[in-house]
Amino acid sequence: MASPARVTVIHNGVLVQNNYELLGKTLYIGKPFYEKHGDLPLALQDHGDLVSYRNIWLRKL
Repeated sequence: MASPARVTVIHNGVLVQNNYELLGKTLYIGKPFYEKHGDLPLALQDHGDLVSYRNIWLRKL
């Protein structure tokens, strides 16, 4: 790993995370850690509930 991932999130037009450093996979309990994953760069949680997502933009840096 060269450097930790960083994310900026705008939710419904409101900036909620600005250049935030991710320390790895987010966990309910425990310290975040990085692990190798496949080609898909994004995972969205639904917690078993019916949800929908729209207007998700990814930009290759």
